[in-house]
Amino acid sequence: MNNKITVLLCPPGSKPKLIEIYNEVKVMEELLEGRLGIKVLEEDGICLVFNDEGHTKALDLNRVIQEDPIFGSCFFCRKEGERFTSLTEEEILDLEHLLA
Repeated sequence: MNNKITVLLCPPGSKPKLIEIYNEVKVMEELLEGRLGIKVLEEDGICLVFNDEGHTKALDLNRVIQEDPIFGSCFFCRKEGERFTSLTEEEILDLEHLLA
């Protein structure tokens, strides 16, 4: 069983990039350098995963999503129930266009 998911990583000040990561909280926390925060953006399951402590750690402002400032790196994926899953090809294209 492949325990990896495809996500769109958004480092501060850089273009989003498509990466594959292990679908494990510890790996995600290492990638984002802190405790995970999750913001579900659409009813169909697209979510933003970010460093929940980014503002207190004085990380760089990355972007503002739905009027909330996001500090440090973040990534977009899908959330189905309690599980994170890969973005679809269509979602990747839509997000890349919106975040360009």
